[in-house]
Amino acid sequence: MSRWFVLGIFLLGSSPITAFAEEVKLGYVDLQRALNETEDGRKAKANLKKVFDAKQKELDEQQEALKKDIEDLNKKRTLLPAEKVREKETELQDRMQKVQQTYVRHQQDLSSKEQEATAKIFERMSKIINKIAVAENFTMVLDRQQSAVLFAKPHLDLTNELIRRYNSGEGVTAGGGPATPTPAGTAATKPAAPSKK
Repeated sequence: MSRWFVLGIFLLGSSPITAFAEEVKLGYVDLQRALNETEDGRKAKANLKKVFDAKQKELDEQQEALKKDIEDLNKKRTLLPAEKVREKETELQDRMQKVQQTYVRHQQDLSSKEQEATAKIFERMSKIINKIAVAENFTMVLDRQQSAVLFAKPHLDLTNELIRRYNSGEGVTAGGGPATPTPAGTAATKPAAPSKK
């Protein structure tokens, strides 16, 4: 029996449980808040708002004109021949469909412009998050909104540090755009300088 006990102790000691002995350190960021609080994010949001306002104005004008024409038809309905009423109703239904199509097209266009405007910002943020995670030995960094973090201790929130570093210019390449993100655990390499002969 003592042989089985010793064998059991040996197996427990070499089991995969020891693989989990590494400390897991999790952090999180609120990327939406970071976007709203960085200079580039504010500029992108302001530009998108201008585009949205222009498209909304166009849509409002179309809807108002349609509403006016519907009210006008309702007032004249009893005075017009039945054939003319059906003709006007068909015309108004066609216009209503066009207004709805315009709305859908504007929504798609705005979504596309938002993705385009924020892609480089999020790319740069990703690089900064990667640097923070490597430097502070985080096992994983989650997006608070996407991962549905319900509770986390405040010291694990990296959002303020991300915003501070982003606004200070970290992650910008010489061309002004975001630098290419470096995978976690690897060092960024600089291109070799041309040799002078």
